[in-house]
Amino acid sequence: MSGALHGAERDDSKGPNAARASSGVLLTVRLVLALLGLAGAVLLLVASFATVIEITVGTTSKVVDADTAQSGWDRHGPALLLLGFLALFLLFAGLRGARVAVVGLVVVGVASLAIAWAWDRPHVHDTGSVGDVYADATADPGTGYYLETLGGALLLLVGGSLLVFGRTPGPGPRAPEAPTSASAEERSRARRARRAASAE
Repeated sequence: MSGALHGAERDDSKGPNAARASSGVLLTVRLVLALLGLAGAVLLLVASFATVIEITVGTTSKVVDADTAQSGWDRHGPALLLLGFLALFLLFAGLRGARVAVVGLVVVGVASLAIAWAWDRPHVHDTGSVGDVYADATADPGTGYYLETLGGALLLLVGGSLLVFGRTPGPGPRAPEAPTSASAEERSRARRARRAASAE
């Protein structure tokens, strides 16, 4: 019987340990998502000033009286900046449990990817007026194009993952309360039984 009781105690102790292990894993996942979300927002901010489309003439991108580089700001104005700062705010609110903010983070990721793929991608090889003047002009995507694409993808990934890994794990139910209550009831019954036996 003693062995059975010890076995039962070991089985009961697995619950809190498993809950703590699960909470630790979830917190680690959320920390990783927070870092990825922060990286995505920063990439959008940097992409605002990085070259999205770079035009070269022959082997050089420096041409007199010709604009051979278009930054994120040149192409979209403050759009990427606003999306980057909005992503930071939504990420902070989402990590605190605001589900609406998490959905907003997904929307920011989709909007960033739309800017990169629907607005910039069709023109990354467009030489514009430089191509009209120089026959050997070529255009290619610059660093900014890849930054805005990666930033949008990270924000979309983080937002979608936070929807799955929702809330921060709490302390969990108080498992010891039920056994304590039960043992107290048993002790009360034992006292009543002893009183009844004494009275007899």
